[in-house]
Amino acid sequence: MNKNKILFICLILVVVLISTFCVGCNMQIIDTKWSFDYAYIDLGNGKIIEGNVDSWKDWDDSDMIQVTLNDGKTYFTHSTNVVLIKYK
Repeated sequence: MNKNKILFICLILVVVLISTFCVGCNMQIIDTKWSFDYAYIDLGNGKIIEGNVDSWKDWDDSDMIQVTLNDGKTYFTHSTNVVLIKYK
């Protein structure tokens, strides 16, 4: 019985350490699906496009984002140029 308790405590400690490491590295432990309703997109020439989001996509290995608005236009830009909003 004592051996099982020690094993259980060690297992919990390992899970806590891994979770702490992943949070410190800005990694998600559980993948979630994000949805957004509205976007502001800076085109870089002083013009900002805004509209309802039809779809969006980003990549794990890149800072680029692709946003398609309800008007059918698709914008591909750096993620710092986009603000995505989720209304409740």
